[in-house]
Amino acid sequence: MQQVVIGTAGHIDHGKTALVEALTGINTDTLAQEKQRGITIDLGFAHLDENITIVDVPGHQKFIRNMVAGASTIHIGLLVIAADDGIMPQTIEHLYILNSLSIIKGITVITKIDLVDDDWLDLIESEVKNIEENTLFQDSPILMIDSISGKGVDDLKEAINSAVKTLNLDNKSEYYKMHVDRVFSKKGYGTVVTGTVKSGTLKVGNSVEILPGRQIAQVRGIQTHGGSIQKVKIGDRAALNLTKVDKTILNRGTTLSDPGLMSVTDKLLAHLSMSPYTSWIINNNQRVRIHIGTAEILARVNFFQKKIKNNQTSNVIIHFERPVGVTIDDPFIVRSYSPMETIANGIVLETDSNHDRKFVEQCPLDKLERLRFMIGDLSHSPKTIEEWSRKYFIPVNEMTKRLQLIDAKVTKIDSLIYFNNDLDFWVKEIQSYIEKKCNDNSFHNYIELNNIVQSLGVSERWAKYVIQRLIDSNVIIYKTGKISLVKQSVKLNEKIKIDLKKIINIIDNADSNLITIKELIKISKINPQKIKEMIFLLNNQNEIIQLNENLIMNGKSFEILLSCIRDHFMNYETLSISDFKKISNLTRKNAIPILEFFDSREYTKRQGSDRAVGEALFG
Repeated sequence: MQQVVIGTAGHIDHGKTALVEALTGINTDTLAQEKQRGITIDLGFAHLDENITIVDVPGHQKFIRNMVAGASTIHIGLLVIAADDGIMPQTIEHLYILNSLSIIKGITVITKIDLVDDDWLDLIESEVKNIEENTLFQDSPILMIDSISGKGVDDLKEAINSAVKTLNLDNKSEYYKMHVDRVFSKKGYGTVVTGTVKSGTLKVGNSVEILPGRQIAQVRGIQTHGGSIQKVKIGDRAALNLTKVDKTILNRGTTLSDPGLMSVTDKLLAHLSMSPYTSWIINNNQRVRIHIGTAEILARVNFFQKKIKNNQTSNVIIHFERPVGVTIDDPFIVRSYSPMETIANGIVLETDSNHDRKFVEQCPLDKLERLRFMIGDLSHSPKTIEEWSRKYFIPVNEMTKRLQLIDAKVTKIDSLIYFNNDLDFWVKEIQSYIEKKCNDNSFHNYIELNNIVQSLGVSERWAKYVIQRLIDSNVIIYKTGKISLVKQSVKLNEKIKIDLKKIINIIDNADSNLITIKELIKISKINPQKIKEMIFLLNNQNEIIQLNENLIMNGKSFEILLSCIRDHFMNYETLSISDFKKISNLTRKNAIPILEFFDSREYTKRQGSDRAVGEALFG
């Protein structure tokens, strides 16, 4: 059975701790100060059974930060309202916080029913239903409890068990993540951290990354509900014994993750929704408190309008005053700097915020539309399915489903994600660039891949894919790292013509019609850059064959040699290096590069030290 975490919420002195004790027999107020003052200050923990943990959170306004830390890790919220007091300020605030975070279900509990009559209870219930409209608590159970006598406690247990049975904790990510809510040292064990597993699984012996510091620790042991286990999964309440770690880098607010996956940033793009209950107005560059995971971080909010007020929404850039480990779609709470009040909630849209104003303002909140938007924005440098999976912190199969829903395409090579419209755009863009550059100077009738990458700002792997489309369409030729147009006339002046003949004569007079480019430059005394350009031109015209970066051969001699190879394979199944040396009358030094060139063109196919017939030899 899956493990579930239930969290209390509600105004101070409304009976949350007493309710937990009535359910579990455990008093979660363990701090001396808590017992002295009669209030919950920090998070308390109790177990309803081996699969259900209850987190008791403080209700006092001064300890909202602790309440939010607890609420960020729970699945079912228990909104506790005292019958004699009714709805109070922290009731509203806690309800808003629960509704803003990743809580799945809600149950409302009206406590201290022994202090009021039935008519008053009916009034309280009506008011509760009113404030819970359009929240996750709408249509959820409302139970009447007297924690002292135990009246209604069994009904509450039944409601909890019913909610747990219908709870579906899909493991939306194969990647492990857990927000730390407690850190302590235990004699004989060392450093121990606790939290609720938000996604993925973790086994004893695994390594985890401690964020935001990006330090790696080893998991020595795992406990849950007092027992040692070998593995925890999403939803589990877990205590991890970590080795090879300095306790000082761990605190409430730290996040643990599979190494190298989560983003660490001090700046991100988020969607902000102002609370309908606040009178606060957020101005541009205003300092606020951000509660994300179990962390509280001071930050400034930037946007492209003068202000945001209650019930308004906006995409914003959040500048944290210290780095934080986050993933896309992480929810968070915004509280005013001083005096402290919950004023907004938000969701992380993008962990990389280095985007222009248009991107910031137009980035959609809807997950599928946002994915479509981001892929389009990255049309110059597409990511793979695996890269998108890691970015969104979801499994590859889930990302594949999302990509199918938005009709994204995948390249056969590299598995790059793109849209047909974006591909069409870049085919036209790159073709136009090649045509312009090749036609600027008819002699310099080629460009290199690096020219496209640098000038157009596209990734090399995407440029290669688009170039292949142009090759398949018979628009360009791609030889020896150089790109040229299929249909292009070359205008040569007399000086160039003389130099070209000079080069051909040198090659023809070389031993076996083979020569290195270095030797050609030395003999011809022609500028090396011009030599490079003329070699490409002659290679395009099949006057010469450039075998590799250093070696060239007369084109006619090459064809004769290729014909000899065809004759050989008419009678034999394989070609050895010795066979080829006899056929070509070449030294081993020159024979090997030619054989490797044959392999690259699929004239031959290497089998150990020998060659077999390649697909292109008789094609």
